[in-house]
Amino acid sequence: MTLHYISLFALGFTSLFPLINPVGTAIIIDPYFQNHSLHHRQLYSFKIAVYAFLMGVGTLAIGSWCLRFMGVSIPATQMAGGILIARMGLSLLSSEPDNSQPEPSTSPESLMSSLFYPLTFPLTLGPGGISALITLSAHAHRDQIDQTIINTLVLSLSLLTVCIVTYFCFAYSGLVIKRIGQSGSLIVNRLSAFLVFCIGVQMTMNGLKNTFPHLLN
Repeated sequence: MTLHYISLFALGFTSLFPLINPVGTAIIIDPYFQNHSLHHRQLYSFKIAVYAFLMGVGTLAIGSWCLRFMGVSIPATQMAGGILIARMGLSLLSSEPDNSQPEPSTSPESLMSSLFYPLTFPLTLGPGGISALITLSAHAHRDQIDQTIINTLVLSLSLLTVCIVTYFCFAYSGLVIKRIGQSGSLIVNRLSAFLVFCIGVQMTMNGLKNTFPHLLN
């Protein structure tokens, strides 16, 4: 049973990390933090991480129940979510680098109003991350309510881990950019996109296996 929880944690982390992409997203949002002190960067980054975590936990908690209420099966969710995530990863792999920069916020008041939208959603936790969370929620759902709760807590822990990494990347985004440079950020983004594609393919295969167990075995 312990191995099951470790595998579930690893699945959640490896599914969410490349979609949230803390390093790549830190490079994108760094202009918003220009001319702000380290203390304010840490405060803004903490709030973004908290918002993303609360959104993710809410999606994990109600995702599978909403799907069941609408009569959508878990294998169908795995296949649909996997196809969507794989398509997103393929799109990221084939896209050209975007050198445009967002308009920086010049005052703490305007930046505070931007922390949830667009910095948390969709820049940090976007539609792809939400889709992955819904798919993970369906994957964790069991007939026993207590097992479902434990599985959801394990996935929430993996989400929390990703959010903690995201906080440090955002809070120290200037140092991250200085360390890896533009070429390093491009490599990180491409590797993350490839992982997103692989995760989507694996989720689709899991859905097919659950739908046609005898055929694929």
